Amino acid sequence: MAKVILRNVSKQYGRDATAVQDFNLEIQDKEFVVLVGPSGCGKSTTLRMVAGLESISSGELVIGDKVVNEVQPKHRDIAMVFQNYALYPHMTVYENMAFGLKLRKVPKGEIKDRVDNAASILGITELLDRKPKALSGGQRQRVALGRAIVREPKVFLFDEPLSNLDAKLRAQMRTEIAKLHSRLRTTMIYVTHDQIEAMTLGERIVVMKDGIIQQVDTPLNLYRRPENKFVAGFIGTPAMNLFPGTLVRDGGLKFEADELSLNLPEQLTHGLAGHAGKQVFFGIRPDDVKEVGAGPDSTSQCTIELTVQSVEPMGSETILHGTVGSVALVARVGADLNVQVGACCNLNLDLSKAHFFDGESEKSLFS
Repeated sequence: MAKVILRNVSKQYGRDATAVQDFNLEIQDKEFVVLVGPSGCGKSTTLRMVAGLESISSGELVIGDKVVNEVQPKHRDIAMVFQNYALYPHMTVYENMAFGLKLRKVPKGEIKDRVDNAASILGITELLDRKPKALSGGQRQRVALGRAIVREPKVFLFDEPLSNLDAKLRAQMRTEIAKLHSRLRTTMIYVTHDQIEAMTLGERIVVMKDGIIQQVDTPLNLYRRPENKFVAGFIGTPAMNLFPGTLVRDGGLKFEADELSLNLPEQLTHGLAGHAGKQVFFGIRPDDVKEVGAGPDSTSQCTIELTVQSVEPMGSETILHGTVGSVALVARVGADLNVQVGACCNLNLDLSKAHFFDGESEKSLFS
């Protein structure tokens, strides 16, 4: 078990290509941390630097109580689970799981005990004599996990391990990995571009963009209190509605954008008064756009008319895509709301849940 600390870690390829810049993060012993962001944001490069598969251009990496910048991967006491499983096709499941231990000259009896224990944890005991070609994608991923578990490392690293699985298997394996962490209580660092994976697995989430950390927080805080416009738009499905516009004094305070004009409730005006006359981004999550009468009456609610352009029935709810004048908006409403494409419907915006971001820096005006 070990703490992992990255201090001002950067990775450069040549003079002009910076993959990771001034990455600072302290991962506690036994913590499950997820790195998430769009493709090319530097999350896998960061993980590979922790693993020792990429050199660190500058900064310091500490695992446990030891600086490991120059330590070879095999001596870092980490185990990595890859996207493509990386199983040896000519070996059985047992041999794949045991291979790393044999290289380290672990006694045969101990190897058998470790492999049998890991296979039992993952429910693959009956597969130990099969070869990878005889396994499904989910079974191969369990074998890859088992190979990591038998190593009994200080730190587990996961590089998009579920991206090759179908949706049902991904959901199943997310649950398995969460159970695994609860059972093993080992430090885990997990990389994904899928924010649903990040939100369901991580105790803390690191959101990255262009090699730079945007926010480190719990899943709930990322959702409720994004620190900038990028995090607000990246976290949440469907994504937050975001509109560029202006704060205008008109008796109280208004947000105006094209054909969207909103009178802001008093509880918001205190924090926003200093930004009157400035360009801002107004954000509201689809969850906070509801059919009239669906929520409690509130002075913070504002009624708009949505022209529906598409309807996505989801079973327990319905996602509406439409426009308010020329402004596009997405709403998450109840499954019983019967509305057709082309029709107009009245919806309430819960402005007490609204977000505002500076028009230039794109940082939250409430943080």
